[in-house]
Amino acid sequence: MTIKNIVKRILNYIPTILAAGLIMYLSLLREPHFQLPEISIAYLDKWVHGLMYMVLGIVFTFDLRRDGVRLPTAALPAIVLPSLYGGLIEILQEYCFAPRTGEWLDWAADIAGVMVGAGATLYILYKRKKI
Repeated sequence: MTIKNIVKRILNYIPTILAAGLIMYLSLLREPHFQLPEISIAYLDKWVHGLMYMVLGIVFTFDLRRDGVRLPTAALPAIVLPSLYGGLIEILQEYCFAPRTGEWLDWAADIAGVMVGAGATLYILYKRKKI
């Protein structure tokens, strides 16, 4: 594999890299630099986790497709890798970024978001015969 091919493959995943980087930045902030308005929605934090990882699942699935990965091969990395990433961030929050704390329910929301985003995208691409 040449350097040119490696660079081309990396460029296929720029949207995923940006989404993952934004998620990491927001997840590892020691203190938010902005004040969110008080909103009384049950489990708002879990909904936000699910939404962020749903977007990551969608973006990563499209990037896999752009890289030429097809079903059923695309399903495993599209769901497993972002889910593991969410777990890694929870571990980092717990052990490296006090006062942040890792939570099992946050990771469950991450996994649910990935499954919804990647699963729906894989299904749509499959139905349109684009994967």
